Amino acid sequence: MATENRRMDWTRLLDATRYGRESESTDIRSPFQRDIDRILFSDHFRRLARKTQVHPLNENDHIHSRLTHSLEVASVGKSLGELIGYFLEDRKELPPGLSPKDVGEAVQAACLAHDIGNPPFGHSGEEAIKEWFKAHAEEYKLLPAECLTDFTRFDGNAMSVRILVNTGFVQTGISPTYAVLGAVLKYPWSSYDAPKGKDKFSFFQTEAEAMDKVADALGLIPMDRRWSRPPLAYLTEAADDICYRIIDIEDATEMGILDEMFMLDSFAEPLELETGPGQAHEWLLSAHFRQRNSYLRAKLINKATRDAAELFQTHYEAIMTGSFDLDSSLMEQSTGICGRIRAVYGTIKERLFHSRRKATLELGAQNGLFRLLDQTMADVDRYCQPKTGLSSTNRKIRSIIGPSVIDAIVADENRCQYRIIMAIVDYISGMTDHYATDLCRKFLGLGY
Repeated sequence: MATENRRMDWTRLLDATRYGRESESTDIRSPFQRDIDRILFSDHFRRLARKTQVHPLNENDHIHSRLTHSLEVASVGKSLGELIGYFLEDRKELPPGLSPKDVGEAVQAACLAHDIGNPPFGHSGEEAIKEWFKAHAEEYKLLPAECLTDFTRFDGNAMSVRILVNTGFVQTGISPTYAVLGAVLKYPWSSYDAPKGKDKFSFFQTEAEAMDKVADALGLIPMDRRWSRPPLAYLTEAADDICYRIIDIEDATEMGILDEMFMLDSFAEPLELETGPGQAHEWLLSAHFRQRNSYLRAKLINKATRDAAELFQTHYEAIMTGSFDLDSSLMEQSTGICGRIRAVYGTIKERLFHSRRKATLELGAQNGLFRLLDQTMADVDRYCQPKTGLSSTNRKIRSIIGPSVIDAIVADENRCQYRIIMAIVDYISGMTDHYATDLCRKFLGLGY
């Protein structure tokens, strides 16, 4: 439960201090603009161009990748953040020296980073990693329970946070501001602390100490699970919810999974579009489906962004005191356009995620990731037993992942096996769809 009479404060929530580089000087860019630039120019972000959003290994260039999805979420997040910035300004709660634009940039940066840790093949990649470790859990029973659940409940959200706070990526991490880290922290608990029946969490045990530091800096309210959600995380989540639902429908139309008129039939009424003979939007009936859907997408996103901002304002006190339902989202509270989008998406989700092509490719992707984990996790316990010596497979995997990464963990000895496994999962989850496919073929001796 939230501590009584506690309320979060925007002076702390918008802390522009850079994590891990607290003494770093500023330049002509705002701290949050620097966050945006750091994320945009990172290799982790660049690889999202060849990672699945929903439809794996698609040759249709109109279909979204994780990269295009992240850019679009960031655009919506910026608008949503600025709207809330003006709301805070009107309430005299915006800290001195900050503008609504700064709030928009902080949310924009968080949105750019929200999927940066997603593994190849999207959610099916997450499921494959979890399933492999569940099947092999007995082999790692000596790991503390809170460490083993990081793998059996693997989640891309936690890998995103891991990349951001620089753990395991010495000298090359993104190290964003505390405010942006808070805006990414949608599930402020670890895999072990996650509520029963909930697979989502925001950090691994390797980042637990870092998250304690972030929570303290931002003034998050202690809760039964861990802490209250940072208010900006609701905006990051809302931008993602708006985009993926609308874009998934649009992509499904492009793929022929849904009828070309589906978006118009579903949203003409809530968007108040008049499509009868001689009426203002009659042209939509005869327009090319891409032109029609592009128009509808713009209308939906604009209206949904304003709906989400109004929902944040409606539930503002509950959000600021940590009493807003942690299992809920702004979109779930909507009876307006966000609620309509959510309801329509719910009716076709099964068709989107279980099309024949998608199911076939995901089975292949799952088997491929199983094979990669079989190979890279072979004899993993021997890295931490110098007297035993490395096997031939160990030496080859060490060379592939990077001797400096493995050797630094072994030299430290602290939670050695857990951290070695985490380094292997870093490697696997960082792969693009194409690289994972190619490497699997090579491991099977089918390509050179």
